[in-house]
Amino acid sequence: MTLFEQILNTNLINFLIVVSTLVLIFKKAHLGDLIQKMADDIKESVEKSSKNAQSAISEYKQTKKSIKDTPKLQEEIISNAKLNAQNLKEKFEQKTLFQEQEIKSGLEKIYKSQQEKYKKMTLSDIYCACVELAKDETLARLNDDVQKKLINSSIDELDKIEGSLL
Repeated sequence: MTLFEQILNTNLINFLIVVSTLVLIFKKAHLGDLIQKMADDIKESVEKSSKNAQSAISEYKQTKKSIKDTPKLQEEIISNAKLNAQNLKEKFEQKTLFQEQEIKSGLEKIYKSQQEKYKKMTLSDIYCACVELAKDETLARLNDDVQKKLINSSIDELDKIEGSLL
């Protein structure tokens, strides 16, 4: 055999020994499981990163869309706010007018009832005063002196009438 063949054979044998030694070391130390676990962890983190990247991209796209729609949304919000303010103003005005009418109606009722009450009180007071004056006048006319005067003046009047007839 040539030198080249001998070196090749020895290198081949050395290679087989190294590979078999490594296989034994991997089996004994459970390095295969460790490497597989590391590979699985790396694979999981790559998948998570991929999912996170996909969700970040979709969020970016949604944000980009919403940014485009922001002026429209602002205009809608402002117009809705103006419309709501106008509606509230109209409702407030209607409610205020209604309450004003109710207050006026209530005040008119109170005024009329008080007016009737005071009319009755005034009429009652006037009636009592008239009765009192009539009583005083009647008592004054029933006085004997006044009665005698009235009777004498009536008799005088009758005499005058009788004298003028004769």
